[in-house]
Amino acid sequence: MQIRNYWVDIEDSSGNRLGRGPLRASNFRHNAQLSASGDFSFVVSGADPNLSALSEKRVAVCKYIDRSGDLQTFGSGVIDKITRVIEADGRLVVTVSGNDLVRELTNRNVGSLDLSGGGAGVSDAPDQIMAFAPAGWSINNGTTLTNVYAGYDGETVLSALIGAGEPIGEHWRLGSGRVIDWLGPASSFAASGVRAVQHVNDPVAAETADTIALITSFEEVSDAADLLSRVIPRGAGNGGAVLTLAAVTDSAPVGYTLNAAQNYVKRDASEVTYGRIERVLDFKNIGPISNTTADIQAAANMLLQASVEHLRKHGVPQKFYRVGLAKVGQMLQPGTTLRTVYRSLVDGTVVYDVDDTFIILEATREITETGIATTSVLISTIDRMPISDSDYLARQAMSARILAAHQQLGASVDTFTYRDELDDAKGASLRFWLGDEYTSIQRAILRFRIQPLRSTVKSVAGSSTTTSSGGGSTSGSGGGTSVASDGGGAHDHQVTSIPTAGSPSTLYVNGGNLYNASGIPKTFRTDMEPTGHTHNVTIPSHSHSTPNHTHDLTPNITMQYGIFEESGANTLVLANLIIKLNGGSDLIASVVDISNGWYALDITDLLTDAVFRPSQENNEITITTATAKTARIEAQITVRGVVQAVAYS
Repeated sequence: MQIRNYWVDIEDSSGNRLGRGPLRASNFRHNAQLSASGDFSFVVSGADPNLSALSEKRVAVCKYIDRSGDLQTFGSGVIDKITRVIEADGRLVVTVSGNDLVRELTNRNVGSLDLSGGGAGVSDAPDQIMAFAPAGWSINNGTTLTNVYAGYDGETVLSALIGAGEPIGEHWRLGSGRVIDWLGPASSFAASGVRAVQHVNDPVAAETADTIALITSFEEVSDAADLLSRVIPRGAGNGGAVLTLAAVTDSAPVGYTLNAAQNYVKRDASEVTYGRIERVLDFKNIGPISNTTADIQAAANMLLQASVEHLRKHGVPQKFYRVGLAKVGQMLQPGTTLRTVYRSLVDGTVVYDVDDTFIILEATREITETGIATTSVLISTIDRMPISDSDYLARQAMSARILAAHQQLGASVDTFTYRDELDDAKGASLRFWLGDEYTSIQRAILRFRIQPLRSTVKSVAGSSTTTSSGGGSTSGSGGGTSVASDGGGAHDHQVTSIPTAGSPSTLYVNGGNLYNASGIPKTFRTDMEPTGHTHNVTIPSHSHSTPNHTHDLTPNITMQYGIFEESGANTLVLANLIIKLNGGSDLIASVVDISNGWYALDITDLLTDAVFRPSQENNEITITTATAKTARIEAQITVRGVVQAVAYS
């Protein structure tokens, strides 16, 4: 592709041009990659007058004027390395290289970005991630076809962008300038419109055909990735306390089989063709963001998605080719497809016989004074880069970083101990709490034994003297009767006469005394019969009331301290008990004798829901009886589960 002119500007991270002018490079090469940071390099003379602008971490931007006279950007990148070499003829040549502009996305992190979507995941994960990118960056079509469920803790924007697309099989590439183009799944990649061929029948006609590119070299690239037919995935956590497929609610796509109980996913056709080839794969960046049922199910579904995606890319042998090209009429882009036809024979033996449509994973473009050309492409039958030994080591190092940065699941064993008494009037109560820190309950066991009732007082004795307090009542006294009394023998009565004017001889009784008319007391004698006599006295009806009152009482009580233990005959046995969890049915039939007087009851299924989380937080085991005996219950509840550290607001 012809151009009028090109040059290289040196800028700071804000886009301000530095130095006295542009550099006149002899060439500028840009290697663009799918869903990754590419690289660039250019060569400039050591005698260039603007060489002083070169410095590490500055940005090199190659611009050109196309045939229509419009200003275009060819490629740009962050300068990492400046190499000066003196040629044989004495000329100083400076080679500048580094990663393309995607490298700037490593200068920012996404903090504690939560893409859980309340347990449903989000479809705008690329948009949310790019919101943390440095100023000047943007994204096109930043939504995904498959929801992303993820959480981050200090990852760079670039790492988060890669991590969002990889588990769901969606891709992106660097666009023009500081722009990310989100491409979606490989099935939606656009065709480049170019056909790469080994030779043409009409070379003259091919010179003007922009849709035909000539293959100048063809090399197969090795791939160190293993072929698998079955994946046993493990998410966040360690050892046995890891996220598995147990809580999954999604179904495997057509051509794949999901076994959630045994925690594996298989690619059906691969297992038929190549046999059972399984691997345990760790996805430590996939785990529940919060300990809710929806989050655990979403994380399990994401683990399933990542497993299927891995089998799609590694379930059959893949081919990778590096193809040298000439006469390419346009700049080929990664994330497009290229029809490739190539056949090679050596001593009559076919080495390559290729006629297929491939995905462009990497495109190397170069600009020189003769124009712009795509000089080579890396193509494949699958939308992933070939894995080298160094790539494998890099991924292992990244896994260690994820393990350290992301909240991981951990095993937990909690033991609750109890001692309570019971009889036929009052039962024993064993209460315990299973909070939202539990991601799952693996096992819950009640162990108990039945002991005779005990007291710290062996006997009680005492004595006291009491009196009735009475009071507060009314009692009848009789009355309404005539009572006779003896009058005695003869006796005297003293009568005092008090004279009274006008009637001195008249006697008067006043106040029980006898007076004459003058008021002078008189005494006289009366003769009585020697025999006894009676007086009749009438007593009227009446009552007596006694007021409330108290008496002081001093007890005399004696206690004998020690251990009292009820007899075996008066102690309950297992058959007398009724055991219930949270008010449910009697569980006595499920109790197992584990020897030495101990019994065990497995309550795991009764405590957990469909995804093995606690059915409720507040729990109670009750032990009651209808038998008129007593007992002391000594018990332990052991809960083995998986917990996760969650930040609470």
